[in-house]
Amino acid sequence: MNNFRLIVDSSCDLPEDFYSKYNIGVADLIVNFNGQLYLDRKEITASEIIEKYDATKVYPKTAALNLSETEEIFKRELKTYDHIFYMPISSKISSNFNNARLAAQDIGAEDKITVLDSASLSSGTGLEAIGISEDILAGYSPADIEKRHNERVKYVDMSFVIQTLDFLHEGGRCGGLTYFLGNRFNIHPIVRLDDGKMGVHAIVRGKDLTKGIKKMEDEFFEAFDADNIDFSYPILIPHVTGDYAVKKLHHDLEEKVGSKILYPVEASGIICCHCGRDTVGLAYMLKHPLAK
Repeated sequence: MNNFRLIVDSSCDLPEDFYSKYNIGVADLIVNFNGQLYLDRKEITASEIIEKYDATKVYPKTAALNLSETEEIFKRELKTYDHIFYMPISSKISSNFNNARLAAQDIGAEDKITVLDSASLSSGTGLEAIGISEDILAGYSPADIEKRHNERVKYVDMSFVIQTLDFLHEGGRCGGLTYFLGNRFNIHPIVRLDDGKMGVHAIVRGKDLTKGIKKMEDEFFEAFDADNIDFSYPILIPHVTGDYAVKKLHHDLEEKVGSKILYPVEASGIICCHCGRDTVGLAYMLKHPLAK
């Protein structure tokens, strides 16, 4: 059996038992709240970030792993494992991917470390982590695991609807005019990952997430009716608070697919810092990539 290990960063949203089932390691990213640094998930959660924001009206910030921190992770893991696969948040969203490649070079371990581009985030990365872990268990070589991963990313469907534009605006991902109009007219963007980039897929209006949830459901049901859902993977519902919307999404999907493969999961602090409260996502694997 291969002595390989997959490591993701803490922005990867999977239920806890999947990490233990597949022996997936986690590199902790940093949440900076009013000058105090916290390890994502370990020292602060998404719900705690919202509580702190409500109390202080201070927006949190995030930080990528620097070169030396990444090198230390690799050195530590290579004491136990023969080969490391490191898959951070999309290279088009964060510098973690490039930092990891440089770290592998700096410690002279490029032959023992494969840095994979998730081209995704949150539970999209989580689904890819399951695929890589299954490939490791199946005994594939590092080259084949990388090749299969690069093909698999095309099958991930990951989207989320955002309640408020406040956090996006503060993080520089939403312009002033869009922010003003969005708040004035109760606009909620549905964001999708396309080739590793976050983009607005659709716009819905309303006081809550109801129409956004329906839009995501409609697209899921369209894929379901076309027999294009890969049910060998779970269906994940990452969220920051938004319990009412999570319950609705879970209930509506359960009528089609049952409850055993549906997994609501609290999103990471990293996702919370950029998207804010009442963000609800839906991630699943397709049998065939959607036409672009």
